[in-house]
Amino acid sequence: MSNGVGRWAPAIRENERRWQSVARLKSSPAFDWPLVFRHILLSILFVGTYLLLNLPETIFLNRLGASTWYPANGLVLALLLHISPWYLWLVAFSDALSGALIYHQPLRSFGETLGAAGVAGWYAGAAYLLRGPLRIDSTFRRGDDVIRYLAVTSVAALGATATGVFCLLADHTIVLRDLSSAASKWFVGDEIGLLALSPFLLIHVFPSVRKGLLWSNEVDGQPAPHDPMKVEANKIPSLLPEAIGQALSLLGVLWIMFWPPLGNLIFMSFVPVLWMAMRQGMRRVTTGLVALNFGIIFAMHRFPLPMPIAAKVGALMFVVSAAGLIVGSTVTHRLLTEDELRQRTVYMNSLIENSPLGIIVLNRQGRVEIANEAFAELFLFEKPAELAGSRLHDLFPINRAGEVPWSEQVIRGDSFHRVIRRQRRDGKVLDLEMQAAPLMVDGGVRGGYAICRDISEQVRASEAERKHAAVLNRLVQELELKTSQMSLLNELASMLECCATISEAGTVVQDSIRKLFPGAIFVGLYTFRASRNLVEATTVWGDSGSSHAVFGPEACWGLRRGLPHWSNIADGEGIACQHLSGVLNGRHLCIPMMGQGETLGILDLGFAGGDGEPAGSQDSRQKLAVSAAAQIALSLASLQLREKLSNQSIRDPLTGLFNRRFMEESLNREIIRASRKNRPLSLLFLDVDHFKQFNDTFGHDAGDFVLQSVAELLIGFFRGDDIACRWGGEEFAVILPESVAEQATERANALRAAIAKLELRHRGTSLAAITLSIGVATFPKHGSSSEELVRAADQCLYQSKSAGRDRVTVANRQESGLQPHIGEDHCSESKVNGGNL
Repeated sequence: MSNGVGRWAPAIRENERRWQSVARLKSSPAFDWPLVFRHILLSILFVGTYLLLNLPETIFLNRLGASTWYPANGLVLALLLHISPWYLWLVAFSDALSGALIYHQPLRSFGETLGAAGVAGWYAGAAYLLRGPLRIDSTFRRGDDVIRYLAVTSVAALGATATGVFCLLADHTIVLRDLSSAASKWFVGDEIGLLALSPFLLIHVFPSVRKGLLWSNEVDGQPAPHDPMKVEANKIPSLLPEAIGQALSLLGVLWIMFWPPLGNLIFMSFVPVLWMAMRQGMRRVTTGLVALNFGIIFAMHRFPLPMPIAAKVGALMFVVSAAGLIVGSTVTHRLLTEDELRQRTVYMNSLIENSPLGIIVLNRQGRVEIANEAFAELFLFEKPAELAGSRLHDLFPINRAGEVPWSEQVIRGDSFHRVIRRQRRDGKVLDLEMQAAPLMVDGGVRGGYAICRDISEQVRASEAERKHAAVLNRLVQELELKTSQMSLLNELASMLECCATISEAGTVVQDSIRKLFPGAIFVGLYTFRASRNLVEATTVWGDSGSSHAVFGPEACWGLRRGLPHWSNIADGEGIACQHLSGVLNGRHLCIPMMGQGETLGILDLGFAGGDGEPAGSQDSRQKLAVSAAAQIALSLASLQLREKLSNQSIRDPLTGLFNRRFMEESLNREIIRASRKNRPLSLLFLDVDHFKQFNDTFGHDAGDFVLQSVAELLIGFFRGDDIACRWGGEEFAVILPESVAEQATERANALRAAIAKLELRHRGTSLAAITLSIGVATFPKHGSSSEELVRAADQCLYQSKSAGRDRVTVANRQESGLQPHIGEDHCSESKVNGGNL
């Protein structure tokens, strides 16, 4: 679309809305009686005006069908084009009425019927084309609209001429030889009316008529736009002296045209028309054309021209009207385009000057052409003129090395949208959101322009928000980590509660600590021995060579101080624990485990050294390790207490051997196992001979020492799966699984020999030699139940004591005949497995 065409698009749409509005009103099922009344009034005014314009005096009629001009057709086309083509029936009626009243044509003639309807139909069709498919602007601001109007109306005039002339010929109003002359005069007369009067009515009269007809400022429910002709009238110069001069020029031209002494210079009629068209456009030229044409008709009545000249007046009026419309529309288009460009320029200048954003325009060399106040104030310049002709990167140095100035990118033809940082005159650094684009003219870069705004506050707020989000994210991660660690600690506590031994607890600790400290490369759990003089490894994972398996308490600074201690082997800082071998290039954390008021051991964790660890990781690891060590210590203390109570329930407190209760339970269990496996089992009952004499002679402490010595010998003498118990007093019992009577007897005699060799000293005093009386019974040979077996072994023991002590007695099958065996000479010493239970 050419410049300024878009300005008149609302007027075109307005014409279309008017036609649609009238069509809807016509098809509406409910009649609007005030509107109907206004249509009737318009119809009456139209008929009256149509009859007035058909008077012979108005059209300078020579004969029917031969007039100088026919302004009634201008009124017809204006009504059909601006109001509605459906008024064609009113036009046909008015034409028939004027023919009957003014020219006395018979109502049944071709002119009154076919002629009236045909002429109305041709002009209704022209109005439909101009309103609908062609969509011309009825204010004729564009030359294209005038050309379309001329073409369509010329075709319609030709059709109307053909219809009317043939009706005259059919009615015998004219003869065949007059057909060409009548047709040419009819066509010229119609065209003058269409070109002179119709545009005048469309521009000046019918907008007000239609407004009065609808009696509203709205069309189709929308406010009617400003009448563009009024805008033109306000914008185009219309000085009163010029208007008076144009009116006088019209009178002068008419005088020149019709005063015979001047030679009838009819071509002078172009002068005022072109003057009006070139100065004021369509509004004034349509007025001038109507005035000129009516003036010519009036002058022809008062001052008749010679026939040769009078025949040319109609053609002159036609040419002058067409030329005036074309020139007027072109000038109007140009003037309004200039006005639109001027308004756009003012608007753009106002937009640039009043914009709160900094705007700058560069020339082809990248120098400043235009800068607004906002841009100057942004960089502390008093006036934008101070920036003119300068290069931006000279005024505002680039902070980052290697950055290409945005002005150079834009001059190359590239767009730019980025946040840049520039320093203004007072030294403050600004963060600017810069949007720049090249100015393209005829496919080439004319320069560039940029819009920028200070977003320093937003950048700082965004940075603060980003840091805040990072802190929150870190806190969330820490909370998630602590939650996971708490879950693992709870799992560790739950697993430790289910452990039956310290060895199982060590396995659980190893697995849980590896989960709690995924970065650990060494885990060691060390507990005190019962003697409390050494610390030994219960469980070790990782590089086992990084710490000794057994060491004294003084070798660990954590045990010495009773506090967590870091040994930074990698950094060589601080004091390293002596139990660390130093092979591992990392850090060790030793945490003493305190439980129930005493130190149970240490938890040793090893980590690889490095500078990539986050700050505070050592403290967080230490806190977590302290919590884990406390939980482990509590569980170890509970296990040790449980083990101690268990030992107290099944062990004799003096000798450390199993007590009588445990012996009875074990004997029942072993008999069941022997019966199931069809294996023998032997039971030894032992009694220390003359034990009362030890108490009476050396005291009860010495007696206890003797019992402890015998118990220690029993523990080391028998096999690992043999069970030695203290039956009561100085009596002992030994269960020998899978041993027949002969083997049990042999072991009993060997035990007697070993006891006899003991040389005991108590508190510096040598004690007397110890002898044992032993009874032997075997399952199932000497008894099928624990009670029978105990009774048989006990009877054999008493038999040995009755027979003189220091001997072994074996029960027989019937438990009635007991045979003592004194085997001091024939007993052979054999090597047996021994161990602690």
